[in-house]
Amino acid sequence: MTDPKPLKGLRAASQPPAPVYPTPMPPTLVRVAPPQKVTPPPKLIQSSGEFVANFLAPSYLLDGIVQRHFCYSLTAATGAGKTAIALRLAVHVGLGRKLGDREVEKGRVLYFASENSVDVQARWIAMAEHCGFDVNTIDVHFVSGASKLSEIAERITIEAAALGELALVVVDTSAATFEGTDENSNVDSLQHAKRMRSLTELKGAPTVLVLCHPVKSATNDNLLPRGGGSFIAEIDGNLCARKSDSAVELHWAGKFRGMDFAPILFRLDTVTAERLKDGRGRSMPTVMATPMDDAGKDAMAVAARTDEDMVLRAIDGNAGA
Repeated sequence: MTDPKPLKGLRAASQPPAPVYPTPMPPTLVRVAPPQKVTPPPKLIQSSGEFVANFLAPSYLLDGIVQRHFCYSLTAATGAGKTAIALRLAVHVGLGRKLGDREVEKGRVLYFASENSVDVQARWIAMAEHCGFDVNTIDVHFVSGASKLSEIAERITIEAAALGELALVVVDTSAATFEGTDENSNVDSLQHAKRMRSLTELKGAPTVLVLCHPVKSATNDNLLPRGGGSFIAEIDGNLCARKSDSAVELHWAGKFRGMDFAPILFRLDTVTAERLKDGRGRSMPTVMATPMDDAGKDAMAVAARTDEDMVLRAIDGNAGA
């Protein structure tokens, strides 16, 4: 039997097309994701117990005065001892020594010598000799020269973390690290204060102490940081150094988050050191803050009473003339 001849022409066109069957496809597997657990946002309104549950007790660097994770300013007129006091505090933190009659927590210090790093070097060399520490081993570290913190923040964070936990960060001075265009602008001052406060977030939650120049024509009753008022509003307290003929008094002015405290008295001593010489080999004098002991305070009180007596006698003498 022979195959039928294929249809041609009109006869072929009149025939229905052969059925076309789709190629079978493998079944598609639909994966159903497990239902996501929705975490409700934390409550805004807390009970009394919830409100106090996460209270953190104060941790003091300088007992009863300066707290860890707080940002303070230290304001004083030029020559009144703010750098000398800051370096003295750095020594006592690095060595864990009491400051006067107050305990000091031992820890690592980072000091930004931004305004006059050469002066800080000279003071530090002299302090090593007079305070009895080795500059090669004391746990105090420095950043030398003025830098914009916004530009070096990442490097500082990395290098500080490599050092380990910090207890104290000193910025010397606020003016040398200010990045705004107008020191009296509240917007610029607030940004500057927030930048200073950000240093408290370095590893170890250190205390931050920012050395500040006072407002123009400041008196001992008005030792507030110069510039926009938003700066002091943002920080936790303004320490101040009031200089008299016989001593420098460390206290506070304007704002202080914490308990009031008795002023700490310092002498500003002019000192020399064997290692501190000028280019011709001559001794270079520098200034060092020394906490006053009870004997020194008593002597100062006696001197003050003597001065008062002399004034009263002078008044009496003039009255009888």
